[in-house]
Amino acid sequence: MALARKAFLSLAVLYCMLFVSLTYWQVFADLDTHPANPRYYQIFEKDRGVIYDRKGIPLAWSELDGASYTRIYAAAGLSPTLGYFHPRYGLTGLERLYHEDLNLGRSLITTLDLDLQKTAAQLLGDQVGAVVVMRPSTGEILALVSSPAVDGNLLGANWSDYLNDERSPFLNRVTHGLYPPGSTVKPIVYGTALLTGLTESSTLWEDQGSLLIQNRSISNFGNKAHGSIPTDRALALSSNVVFAQLAVSLGDRLLEAYRSFGLGSSLVFDLENQGGHCPVTIASDYDAAQLGIGQGKLLVTPLQMACLVSTIANDGVMMRPFVVWELRGGLRMRQIIRPQSMNSVWEASLAQEIQKAMVLAAREGTAKTNTDLDLDYGGKTGTAQMALGRDHAWFIGFAPAAKPEVTVAVLMEHGGTGSQVAVPLGTKLLKAALGLDE
Repeated sequence: MALARKAFLSLAVLYCMLFVSLTYWQVFADLDTHPANPRYYQIFEKDRGVIYDRKGIPLAWSELDGASYTRIYAAAGLSPTLGYFHPRYGLTGLERLYHEDLNLGRSLITTLDLDLQKTAAQLLGDQVGAVVVMRPSTGEILALVSSPAVDGNLLGANWSDYLNDERSPFLNRVTHGLYPPGSTVKPIVYGTALLTGLTESSTLWEDQGSLLIQNRSISNFGNKAHGSIPTDRALALSSNVVFAQLAVSLGDRLLEAYRSFGLGSSLVFDLENQGGHCPVTIASDYDAAQLGIGQGKLLVTPLQMACLVSTIANDGVMMRPFVVWELRGGLRMRQIIRPQSMNSVWEASLAQEIQKAMVLAAREGTAKTNTDLDLDYGGKTGTAQMALGRDHAWFIGFAPAAKPEVTVAVLMEHGGTGSQVAVPLGTKLLKAALGLDE
């Protein structure tokens, strides 16, 4: 009897293994691109569609190398968006998402600007971080840089180095990096406070540099006291004292406002992306104060922050971010992706009030820079405090100030203060996107 039981159990285990295996191959596995499929390697023996930037400049193309084709990439920093196409290391990014079309020889036109992409990568340099440049009126991604990144042209030579790099070059920090946003969320706090009638732009506040909430201290950067200041100037000077009080008064309404800007949820985007974390409810007044200055349990991606500032710059209308503009070639009709409005978060008049305060921040506050005096822009800095290591540095901004055409989100991991390191990089990118540096 024991022998029969063992035989039955063995057969049951084998059956379960067979069932799981069949389920994987029939339901979950992508057989066309699976290395275990002998036909998989045939895709590298034929030419492949070209991926272009918005100006028609090739970003990725195939060149004949003996009996097979090698994929060539125009710049090392394109892998977070385009991914790579390699017989040993597989397919990622747009190369994978649009593999069927590219394999049929169709061309993929993106919204990226190769020159701007290179400029962003050069400015970021060896700094670990992320940059996104967008058109707020359409949602087009003009540049997307995550640093460090793998080089699709050098996968074979550098693969082991990439695996051993503690900076995680395979991580797309734009879409999957999760960070406290610091003071870059204060425009939402300000707008929500105006919307609910808690304050007006001219309401005066007394800022002595710090305040106690539930016997715990909330302080300005460097404990600087700003004295008697109106709400718009409190945003420009990034007063934690004022915005902590606003957040406490708003309570759970602040979380609703954060969620209305997409925080806490994945965005509808060409590439997979993390939703970050936005608490379901506020546990205490001190937690509310922390959330009002972008600390506590709030976590965001640089892509979310780019969409946030673009929504404000676009008079309160959130556009779906996208990086694929068109598919063309082959027997199929051209497929054009058009701008799509996701949500009208704020009335235009309210968004324009926030724009004015962000312009004030650029002219007289923490977002001011002495390096790009000919650029008229609006912005907001963020310095996200970390338990270990230096603070993360943020900057979100738009230009021109009067009628924004481009926006930027800059994140520099452990970079220090946003005003010192992120603002100069962000303003240079705004100028480059507007063609003011030519």
